Amino acid sequence: MRRAKLPRPRREGWRHRENSAAWFMLLPAFLPYAAFALVPIAWLIYYSFHRWNGFTEPTFVGLDNYARVGRDSQWWESVVTTLQFTGGRLVLEVPLALALAYVFFRGVRGGTILRTIYFLPYVLSPAIIGIVFGFLLRHIGGPFNQVLLATSLVDSPVNFLGDATNALLSLIGVGVWAHVGINMLLFFAGMMTIPTELTESAAVEGAGEWQTFRHIVLPMLMPVARIVVLISIIGILRSFDLVKTLTDGGPARATDVMFTYIYRFFFEPTAIPQIGYAAALGVSASVVVGVVSVAYLRLVRRHEA
Repeated sequence: MRRAKLPRPRREGWRHRENSAAWFMLLPAFLPYAAFALVPIAWLIYYSFHRWNGFTEPTFVGLDNYARVGRDSQWWESVVTTLQFTGGRLVLEVPLALALAYVFFRGVRGGTILRTIYFLPYVLSPAIIGIVFGFLLRHIGGPFNQVLLATSLVDSPVNFLGDATNALLSLIGVGVWAHVGINMLLFFAGMMTIPTELTESAAVEGAGEWQTFRHIVLPMLMPVARIVVLISIIGILRSFDLVKTLTDGGPARATDVMFTYIYRFFFEPTAIPQIGYAAALGVSASVVVGVVSVAYLRLVRRHEA
């Protein structure tokens, strides 16, 4: 028996009311998004075409700010430093998180407590972590150097934050310590979705831990791994508070990342703010983050193909 169709005007009126109700329900979520995401982005793009110090009237300068970005060697040095910081953290953080997740997945005594301990640093503010490690890594009287000297591992205090190479390595190490826990939990959650029948069958067939991990766990974990790496790339490229409180871009701007460099033009107390140029730098930083993220996704898709 065929169902009677509603007349066309009634159908369109019903569809219109349904769409209106859907938009109305989305409104509470859209308003904060517009206020704290869309409006600041529009503000940033608008002022990137102006010369403005935050006090006088903005002056439209067209693409002059972006031309200055292209000529700014210190900016491009900060981009390279950001990429080095990102690469160093990814090389250490992702494999370590994956290894820890697999250990807990296979079972270890006190696993719940240990997972909580590894996750706790992620709960702390990166700014607080930077302040604490700034004290721990002090050249003179720092607890780390005191331990190294007491155990005769070094003959003189290590200048963790005063040497360019050591400062970048220290930043990478502290960043890994702070964020390995969340990646470990994401990997662990992905492993928990793997059917136990597969790992049990592998054990029956005589597969060892490495073979089980390589041929069963890792292939089934790849969708989660791609997301974890992408989130890590975006998060590390946008680093600011840890770098600001631990090294403040020093020594001699050797650890200046993109967003600490931008900060100086917005809020540097010893100079006149250059908000228009800082806005252009902010747009450029967003482009860098987008380009690296898209390049990673294209590389992953090419590998899958």
